[in-house]
Amino acid sequence: MSPERFDLVAIGGGLAGLTAGLRALELGARAAVLECSDDPRHLCASRVNGGILHVAFRSVRTEPSALEHAIADATRGCAQPRPARALASNAARATEWLASCGAQYTRIEPDEGWKDRILSPAGFYASNGFAWRDLGPDRVMVELEARIERSGGALIRGARATGLVVRNGRCIAVEVDDRILDSDAVVLADGGFHGNRDMLRRFVTPHPESLKLRGPGSAYGDGIRFAEAAGARLVGMEAFYGHLLSADSLNRDGLSPFPFLDLLATTGMIVGMDGKRFVDEGRGPHAMANALARHGTGIGMVVFDDAMWRSAGRDFFCPPNPNLVERGGTLHAARDMPTLARKAGLPPDALRHAIGSRSLGHASMDHSIDARRAKYGAMPFATPPFYAAPACAGITHTMGGVAVDEHARVLDTRDRPIPGLYAAGATCGGLEGGPDAAYVGGLVPAVVFGLLAAEHAATARRQSD
Repeated sequence: MSPERFDLVAIGGGLAGLTAGLRALELGARAAVLECSDDPRHLCASRVNGGILHVAFRSVRTEPSALEHAIADATRGCAQPRPARALASNAARATEWLASCGAQYTRIEPDEGWKDRILSPAGFYASNGFAWRDLGPDRVMVELEARIERSGGALIRGARATGLVVRNGRCIAVEVDDRILDSDAVVLADGGFHGNRDMLRRFVTPHPESLKLRGPGSAYGDGIRFAEAAGARLVGMEAFYGHLLSADSLNRDGLSPFPFLDLLATTGMIVGMDGKRFVDEGRGPHAMANALARHGTGIGMVVFDDAMWRSAGRDFFCPPNPNLVERGGTLHAARDMPTLARKAGLPPDALRHAIGSRSLGHASMDHSIDARRAKYGAMPFATPPFYAAPACAGITHTMGGVAVDEHARVLDTRDRPIPGLYAAGATCGGLEGGPDAAYVGGLVPAVVFGLLAAEHAATARRQSD
């Protein structure tokens, strides 16, 4: 079959890929967007989110220098400087571009300094699951798809890329089953790799079977694998966005994506099945989830008392008190700690020592965005009965990916751009993660790097004419 020719091909029909495709069309290019699902309302991370456009829990209208500092502070300096600066400098422009494409915004009062641009209509939760249909992010994606088709672009559904064609160091085409799509620019925008157990085992945890997937499993890591095969450098692959869930969620419905056990672990503690603490709970939920995924077999025990159960346990959406027990989750209870240890299968002496070390208090919360926003700190174990809930890490999405520069160009292992190859959205690495697995936002980077990829590709095309 003869190749089809495009100026730009985006792999992935989420927000990043649609942005790259539509922006390329606006700049006069012939563009195609590939989406592996044949469902026009395919479920993906772009649809399943709260719709809040922010950068590191700051308003996109914040001064770029302050946004750049917030990214560096959240990741403790682990963010790559060039893409971080590009994100900070283009965040406001990205939201304005979305508005020009029909996006509507609302806000929450008080906005806490970052909830001032929310895709409308807003919404996130429905019972124990995520709400998304006909809410703001869904409407934006439908509109972007319609604009691509009205502009003469190709939206190819049910098409999963199988590889890249790289010749003399330049990416020149995409392989899709028995088709070849020649293109001057290829944008990898198919998300992270949380739906790929082999990659999770390679990069995140030796026990991916102990990870509970909280979101859509459609991120297979194809783009990251293609880029690595082409010589790209990967960054931050070990980190993921996650929360603590009941370990029973691994084999029982109704316990994921909620209730979280995060607040109970923050007020109390989390230990391994050896009864020992392995993470400072004050670092926040993502740090705890990441640490648990890599500790032992990935299963731990959240330990707390009745005062914690009646305060932190009743907070947030779908709280563990009473939902954990009502939905079949295990909750051990006892009037004293030695009895609780025996019921939970923990060594009593180790648990007693853990409580002693925990009584010294958690470390400073200054580094963690989520900890700074947390409502509860450590509380004393003083009010029986005492409880222990088996826990696993719930993974929403991975944070690592392909190294890119300020133009969204994919970088090789020597930090040089690979000609013709770009990345956007969760396929990119280097913006999140660090010691506390800091989250800086998913929607804004998707739009920013989709725009930057299309715009640089357009400039390169003009210069070659």
